[in-house]
Amino acid sequence: MSSPKRVALKAMLLFSLPLLFLFLFSFGCSSGSSPQNQSSQTKSSQGEEANPLHSADKKNPAKTNPSAEQLLAKDDISLVHQSHKPVSSRQKPLFDQWGKPQLAILLTGEQHGYFEPCGCSSNQLGGMARRADLVRKMKEKGWVVTGLDLGGTVKRARRQSQMKFETTLAALKDMNYAAMALGPEELRFGPEYLLSQHVYDKKNPKKEIPFLSANVTLYEADDLGTPIRYRMLNIAGLKIGITSILGKSYAHKVSVKEIAIKEPAKVLPGIIQLMQKEKPTTMILLSHANLKETKALAKKFPEFQIILSGGGPEDPSNKIIQEGKTWILNVGRKGKHVGVLGLFPNDKKNPFRFELVTLDEKRFTDQKVMVEHMRDYQERLKDEKLAYKELPIAHPTGAKFVGAEACGDCHSKAFKVWEKTAHAKAFESLKHPRKGMPDHKITRIYDPECLSCHVNGWNPQNVLRYKSGFINKEFAQGVQEKERFQLMQGQQCEGCHGPGSRHIQLINDDQIEKAAQEVRVTLKMAKEKICAECHDLDNSPKFEFESYWKKVKHKGLD
Repeated sequence: MSSPKRVALKAMLLFSLPLLFLFLFSFGCSSGSSPQNQSSQTKSSQGEEANPLHSADKKNPAKTNPSAEQLLAKDDISLVHQSHKPVSSRQKPLFDQWGKPQLAILLTGEQHGYFEPCGCSSNQLGGMARRADLVRKMKEKGWVVTGLDLGGTVKRARRQSQMKFETTLAALKDMNYAAMALGPEELRFGPEYLLSQHVYDKKNPKKEIPFLSANVTLYEADDLGTPIRYRMLNIAGLKIGITSILGKSYAHKVSVKEIAIKEPAKVLPGIIQLMQKEKPTTMILLSHANLKETKALAKKFPEFQIILSGGGPEDPSNKIIQEGKTWILNVGRKGKHVGVLGLFPNDKKNPFRFELVTLDEKRFTDQKVMVEHMRDYQERLKDEKLAYKELPIAHPTGAKFVGAEACGDCHSKAFKVWEKTAHAKAFESLKHPRKGMPDHKITRIYDPECLSCHVNGWNPQNVLRYKSGFINKEFAQGVQEKERFQLMQGQQCEGCHGPGSRHIQLINDDQIEKAAQEVRVTLKMAKEKICAECHDLDNSPKFEFESYWKKVKHKGLD
């Protein structure tokens, strides 16, 4: 066996490689964006708001509404890469020249778990607390406000997703939402859970937010009380008929045997007939389908004056797509924008007005009621010990995480560089708000979605703990688990290089070349894949590899 000095010399020659670290991840920020998606984030971080549209220009439709065929020529994937470009450098007042509508309806959907502003860095858009502030501003104008949600509130179907869904329902109820469509994300929870969250009571409609679907049935039974086929909403002297469908373009994402999904075009005629018998002033369809399918439905069922569609870009424009007299609206994804539909029934020429409102930090503040929902959610995560109780997974290499201090035994200079980086303080950062954000004294240290990029030994994309990964000290059982709380804080060496136990064993066995190969990471690998697991568009929209690398650049062995 070689001497320790000889081993170290060999390792120095073979293992003097770049080391990169992962970083931030946010509540509700479901990871998965890739560097290729960056075009969807090229807009101003302040979030410009587009001009309000009162109605289509009948003399020149192209002035206000792009061709439906032109907008729908691209499929969902390409649409996601479009960016919403601000129309000017100066924001116009909200609802400029609108006047007072008889009713204002918030239109939202495909939130995908983003209860808070989308991302970990500053100047991010969205969040329920800002949405509630928009509602406050509208009510201060004397407006009657309600809301409709397209569904797609979460991303996964785990226990944490259920807790987030329940928190979201409570928030929507506080904002006087009238209905929610069921998307694939909600349906993946399964019928039993959905029934536990809602059975609609017609005699007391304000008690719960009804789940809507014209073509989804649970347990092949139509009399379970959810989802209801449509809702007739009597509000502000108006009668609004609302229904929803899950389109064929999304139905394949649901594979729950107790859930039946019928073809929308076959069930809508009967639903429309029932709605028309109640003589609604306006009929609205929540279409959880892509824009191409929604357009086909609008053409086939012109009885709907308004259709809210899914499947559009993350950051849509303020443009209205028209199919005949039907308005097709899209409000984007991740809760960054809210559509506001104004109803002016006495204006025969322009009975509807629409504006897409970008929820930026310049115009909107956090409303306390939503902050408390977030606090309750984080406390539930702690109380249920979710970061500990969800079954951990084995690393595919079979190796175990050892912590940065063990790496520092041979890589002391690299360790000293790491100690001074934000990566080393990533766990502590979960106790404080983002830079420039108000401090509501809410910690995220028990939130798996945050921990996965802020500690060592977690899978950031799947939000799962590896068996030898970080454990909160409150949950740790036994000496070894308690040690992991101290050893695994922050984003460490193994976040890029993988667990180090086998590397150390190979070094001890004098298999230096194999040991180096075990943890080798090139700059190309880091740039193209590894960094983006946490530094994705949501959490690090300004991430630029070369400049970030300079902040953590170091050699391998001393």
